[in-house]
Amino acid sequence: MHSQDMNEVANFKKGSTKGCSDNNLNYPPYTPKILDEVMYSKTLCMDAKQAWGSHYDVHSLYGYSMVLATEKALQRVFGGNRTLMLTRSSFPGVGKYSGHWLGDNAANWNDIKWAIPGMLEFSLFGIPYIGADICGFFDNSSEELCRRWMQVGAFYPFSRNHNAQGYKPQDPAAYGPSSTLVKSSKHYLRIRYTLLPYLYTLFYKAHTTGETVVRPVMHEFYSDRATWDVDRQFLWGKHLLITPVLDPGVEMVKAYVPDAVWYDYETYVCVLISSRLNPMGLIVALDDNNQAAGELFWDDGDSRETVKNGNHIHYEFSVVYGILKMQVIHAGYSDPNNLTFEDITILGVPHPPLSVSVTHVQTHGNVNTILPVTNIQYDDAKEVLFLRNLSLTLGETYVVEWELAPEETQRFDCHPEEHADEAKCKARGCIWKPSSIEKVPWCYYPKDYGYTVTTHETTNAGMVLGIIRNKKYRSSAYSLEGSPDIDFLRVEFSILFLLGLFFFLCSLYILPLNVPSSPEIDENKRLYRVDYTIKPFGIKVIRKSTGTTIWDSAVPGFTFSDMFIQVSTRLSSEFVYGFGETEHPTYKHDLNYHTWGMFSKDQPPGYKKNCYGVHPFYMGLENTADAHGVLLLNSNAMGKTNTLSTVSDHLWIHDRSYFLIGRPVLPAYWSLGFQLCRYGYANDTEIENLYNDMRAAGIPYDVQYADIDYMERQLDFVLDPDFSGLPSLVDKMRGEGMRFIFILDPAISGNETRPYPAFDRGQAADVFIKWPKEISDEIVWGKVWPDYPNVTVNEDLDWDTQVELYRAYTAFPDFFRTQTAQWWHQEIKDFYNLMKFDGIWIDMNEPASFVHGTVGGKCLGNPLLENPPYMPPLDSQSLGLNHKTLCMNSEQILSSGKRVRHYDVHNLYGWSHTKPTYDAVLDVTGHRGIVVTRSTYPSSGKWAGHWLGDNFSSWDQLYKSIIGTCVLKMCCLGTKYLRSRQDPVAWDAFFAEASRDVLNIRYTLLPYLYTLMFEAHTTGSTVVRPLLHEFVNDKTTWNIHKQFLWGPALLITPALDKGAIQVDGYVPNARWYDYHTVNVGVRGQMVQMPTPLNHINLHIRGGYILPWQKPENTTRYSRTNPLGLIVALSDTQTAQGSFFWDDGEGVGR
Repeated sequence: MHSQDMNEVANFKKGSTKGCSDNNLNYPPYTPKILDEVMYSKTLCMDAKQAWGSHYDVHSLYGYSMVLATEKALQRVFGGNRTLMLTRSSFPGVGKYSGHWLGDNAANWNDIKWAIPGMLEFSLFGIPYIGADICGFFDNSSEELCRRWMQVGAFYPFSRNHNAQGYKPQDPAAYGPSSTLVKSSKHYLRIRYTLLPYLYTLFYKAHTTGETVVRPVMHEFYSDRATWDVDRQFLWGKHLLITPVLDPGVEMVKAYVPDAVWYDYETYVCVLISSRLNPMGLIVALDDNNQAAGELFWDDGDSRETVKNGNHIHYEFSVVYGILKMQVIHAGYSDPNNLTFEDITILGVPHPPLSVSVTHVQTHGNVNTILPVTNIQYDDAKEVLFLRNLSLTLGETYVVEWELAPEETQRFDCHPEEHADEAKCKARGCIWKPSSIEKVPWCYYPKDYGYTVTTHETTNAGMVLGIIRNKKYRSSAYSLEGSPDIDFLRVEFSILFLLGLFFFLCSLYILPLNVPSSPEIDENKRLYRVDYTIKPFGIKVIRKSTGTTIWDSAVPGFTFSDMFIQVSTRLSSEFVYGFGETEHPTYKHDLNYHTWGMFSKDQPPGYKKNCYGVHPFYMGLENTADAHGVLLLNSNAMGKTNTLSTVSDHLWIHDRSYFLIGRPVLPAYWSLGFQLCRYGYANDTEIENLYNDMRAAGIPYDVQYADIDYMERQLDFVLDPDFSGLPSLVDKMRGEGMRFIFILDPAISGNETRPYPAFDRGQAADVFIKWPKEISDEIVWGKVWPDYPNVTVNEDLDWDTQVELYRAYTAFPDFFRTQTAQWWHQEIKDFYNLMKFDGIWIDMNEPASFVHGTVGGKCLGNPLLENPPYMPPLDSQSLGLNHKTLCMNSEQILSSGKRVRHYDVHNLYGWSHTKPTYDAVLDVTGHRGIVVTRSTYPSSGKWAGHWLGDNFSSWDQLYKSIIGTCVLKMCCLGTKYLRSRQDPVAWDAFFAEASRDVLNIRYTLLPYLYTLMFEAHTTGSTVVRPLLHEFVNDKTTWNIHKQFLWGPALLITPALDKGAIQVDGYVPNARWYDYHTVNVGVRGQMVQMPTPLNHINLHIRGGYILPWQKPENTTRYSRTNPLGLIVALSDTQTAQGSFFWDDGEGVGR
């Protein structure tokens, strides 16, 4: 580098040591307003002679002439290598040889501002290599001034920190390695170095075409008069707008953004390319037409005349319709560092691509490659597509193409109900446009349908927003009669993450669950960040570590009306699991315009039918193999697709479900044994014979059930005469190590002709659900199993006629009330005194009724509650919400005394029934018994287990039971795949032997299963789990639903198809030992496994230790046997495990 200073020419004397002659050159007739108003002040006398003439004529060319002489000298000294020359004095033409700095400025805020117009002017003068002394040459710079100057100076073409002797050091290191200035300087200088290929290409364009490098905004937007006065911002070329801070004490800067698509550099990219040795990359910023263009010039960076001699590479880049052409225009240079384009960042991609391909264009044929998913990353929040690890050779031509889904697939359904037409669609303010793509809605929301943010307030816990409905579109009241939209809303969300939507100036029904009140306020501890969009209003939750948007409601369709809420979201991927209790054919949900209802019903399993409970929870598996959970904490009826719809006037969305629902109950050890139950036992003798046959067959068996057959006329707590010997039989069985569980339904008969304590005491304690007091003080009567007294049921009649003629009126306890729990506890205690038991099975608690709403079918009160404006897709949808259950206007009373509608808490009925039952079992028996409940809701698992309901004896129900078990385990229920309604001894000896053998394996491994239950109880882990929970980085496991694991270590591959003698099972990439043979097989592939009728495939994972125990006919005896360990060594000859043991039924911590 050669720096030429003082070449104006500068002189510390006036003219010369002897002064200057008095003549017309030194004292011309006109003297400009110059220093001292003397022509020779601080320079030579004007009559001095030079080769080019009198100094008077060539004074301003002195620096130029010095530049020419220096250029010749540099060529002689450095030969073919380029050097850097700087000159303080300049003249048009100097830019051909030299750069320039803006002279000896001062460390003040005025000079930092003046540097920008100075640079822009010299760009006009043909000197693009231009800059100012960063932090000022004279005076001492403050830390703030120097920090701001280092920021803007990182984008001077000539970027140099320079100060004079005698002042405080101002190089960044002088401020200390941990100073804000050092951190800021490193950050922006790294950006400069990242973009040096772009800057170098701008200099190439300036050199070959005369373009400017640094340019004013008006050069690109000259038709916009607002840019003509902009001198506090500048551009690098056409594409990078730099807006620095140029005033003290400022943290926000006012800037002009011209009319074009702009992307914030720092919020979308953090790529560091610090030298010419590192791989290159491209930033593609798409415009309004989804197009982009650019160039790259590359040579050795040092040699002279590389353009003239052709020793360079020149690329032209263009993007049209999702195709990036990287066209080599000239390839006259081969970089010795074998440089490649590794990363391409594309800004403005509206949604994730279906696929990305790279074509290497070659003379002898093109080579096309599909980019692996691992090389593709998409940031929903910023609409940025990252293509990683491409290894595209510099100097070669490539075509990169990303395929986007058609526009139609991005639609959000505005008419999810049947029978949509154009008139109905437009009445909702939506767009009607037919599509040839299957399942794509023809009626969909405009992009700005929804709400707009009008106010914003930041709190320690999150944000509070005020939003207003876009009244450009009609209120949903036009199509949802009786449910007008609410125009103004207050939205609060705190980072647990918890999202609450509140009426503006109205009260909100709050779920009676343990919602935590103290969110995480330390930003650094949060795994996520939350953004919101102003129009349409939406919330985005973004994983910090990957940039993946895991919740994105910033899409059209948000509706908030009096009886209807709809929230649309974009998912992080297609891999969504959960949403119970609905039947679906695979573990992974297909939400591609499929809709499921969520409303607890007396509904046996069936495709897309919501069954007994509601679990509005899903796990989203992101393409990066990270996972997240979302709990939609709402107890009203809902429908779900990629849009969530609910008949609620309230909705909470929570991402940390264990904070709310707690961990699963630790069941009694004996409850992990085999259990038998059948609906239809004729008398106690039939149960006794079954018990004796099972014992004779030697089949392990711990628990016997009694269904409603044991009850007189299906009355709770009343023993049928045909089962009068059941109490003594139970005592005998329990004495021999067995356990007994009986069934209870919530509905209590109210038509008894003789005293019935359960009803009489319940009515006296006012525990039954009634109408709201302002309507009636009567019980809301239903009909379930209990028969009228003194009748003989004619079972030849159709079902509805039997219900009408023979079923008694029944009352439904309100388990929210404190007195109801006390009443229920007393009834259970009294029954325990009659007949001992170890657990209770609660059924029909959706609540189920055999009439619709109430006896006679006339529900009192607001009819919209029974048939709301929006009906989720449920079985018998046309019959309303009260189909086979209570009237929605029935009133329930929370323990706080707050009165609520059954409409709001229907899905919580089974949940409210469970805890009082569990408390009663523990207190009455004095041991840790179990409760098995049919209707569940998140947190039911704290007290009970669940069975998958009244399924059918069919092959499809067999494999779907695995899906249901995995879903409900994920939803934190204590489901145990352990109940059977087919007696093993009812078949032949081969079947009995096969059952005995496989149950002996179960009993052998009960110590391991019990340990898994303990870990679930204490840490929230799953017991039964899908393969993807353990092998999430293996995407093959993401679609497996016909195999499952016990914990991390036991792989179960059952036969699930009729006539199958072998089964295809996936063996993940680990060492696995066949449980039966101890053989070590293949890994990471599908394997065909033999599966005769008496065999189930089990594999133990290497690296784990499983406790075991010799089996016996019941756990009472097996628990007395010695324990053992199965140590399955990994590839590295290591293994680990844990073991939990207690008395198996104790109560307490």
